[in-house]
Amino acid sequence: MAKASLTKGPLPGHIRQIALPMSIGFFFNTMYNVVDSFYAGQISTEALAAMALSFPVFFIIVAISEGVARGATALIANAIGANDLEKEEAYSGQLFSLGFFCALGLMMVGVFAVEPLFKLMGAGGLYLQMATDYIIPIFWGAMFFLLGSMCNAILLAHGDSKTFGKVMICGFFLNLIFDPWFLYGGLGVPAMGIRGIAIATVLIQVFSGAYLLMAVIRRGYLKGCNVNLIVPKLKVYGEILRQGVPTAFNMMSIALGFFVMTYYLNSYGQVAVAAFGVGTRIEQIVLLPTIGLGAAIVSIVGQNYGAGELGRVNQTVRLCVKYGVMMIVTSSLFMFLFATPLVRLFTSDPEVVRVGSAYVRVVTAVQWAYVMGFVFIGFLQAVKRPMYGFIESIVRKIILPLVLFYFLVRVWKVDLEAFWWGSVAINVTVAIFTIFYARLVLREITDRGVE
Repeated sequence: MAKASLTKGPLPGHIRQIALPMSIGFFFNTMYNVVDSFYAGQISTEALAAMALSFPVFFIIVAISEGVARGATALIANAIGANDLEKEEAYSGQLFSLGFFCALGLMMVGVFAVEPLFKLMGAGGLYLQMATDYIIPIFWGAMFFLLGSMCNAILLAHGDSKTFGKVMICGFFLNLIFDPWFLYGGLGVPAMGIRGIAIATVLIQVFSGAYLLMAVIRRGYLKGCNVNLIVPKLKVYGEILRQGVPTAFNMMSIALGFFVMTYYLNSYGQVAVAAFGVGTRIEQIVLLPTIGLGAAIVSIVGQNYGAGELGRVNQTVRLCVKYGVMMIVTSSLFMFLFATPLVRLFTSDPEVVRVGSAYVRVVTAVQWAYVMGFVFIGFLQAVKRPMYGFIESIVRKIILPLVLFYFLVRVWKVDLEAFWWGSVAINVTVAIFTIFYARLVLREITDRGVE
């Protein structure tokens, strides 16, 4: 099959071609999570808080699968841009066997570690039981989360975001059926409560992974009959991991950051934890128009950097920044004006609505910083400089929050709104440094060429 080249043609068109389907797909993926949160809220506020508590643990699976996949996307895109078919096939084949081993590790560690981890975060009793019931099936299904991410990495490197977008749309509609079915039971399926919501997610990942794998093989991006391509090769594993592990840890630090945030939020009670969980879902919705830019920049910059088209690299970054700022200003205004109705979509608990609305209004001040992170860290990933994203996320999500939140909560004993503003201050400060550093790198590679 002819390979899509992102090294020719108008860049605005390429950005739209990749970012728009990804953004639409992520919209439905986020609405998928909205459906999960809605049905958890129908059980109880405690169940909603348990899902919020489980989110950072769930995100570990997402971090490892998406992190390694994002690293592989950059390598495959570079190989495509350089017309190096041998490297392209090696990265694609080895990605699958590496993903298999990552999934096994996740299952073995996750199933046995979650309960002690939840206890460390302050959960107990029914709260702990609900969180555990939700997350254990997710870990058993880790293999299928990894499969979908690995397939999407290959498709995205070729400039195809539409296939994954379609899969996320279908997943949303399946979830509308599976969530209430497995939650309440019927047609031979017993009522499973919050565990049923998790099982619905795993089953949808099974269908999604199988479809994406068939798409990759059908298009000739993976030679299905060539077993040698997936037999472990440590050298290729090393290349993928050098690019992917920093990105995986970057994303994992987001989960660790949620642990830190939730740990201190427990000082304000379960309502604060539930409100934070709802607010995070709303932030995801608001960021959706811009989230596809991160995928677009890795694919487009990756291919053009591999081909030595440095002028197009520079232009792609500038366009993504421009589009991101335009979209996030509008989305943040919407988020501020409709904070309370948005929170009420998830819960009818008046206290959660009150606290959640306050949180949503405060964090409108930080949405632009997240968008700059999508663009500039995606750019650094595409030019094979993934370590900055790892360091940035560790500092932003773990080190600074541990220090600042300790003083805010334990020493100064501030109210909840001041706690939210502390989080905003951290993210804005780090975003400014990220913009400065990425622009230095962009200037450097433009001046001296590909090393």
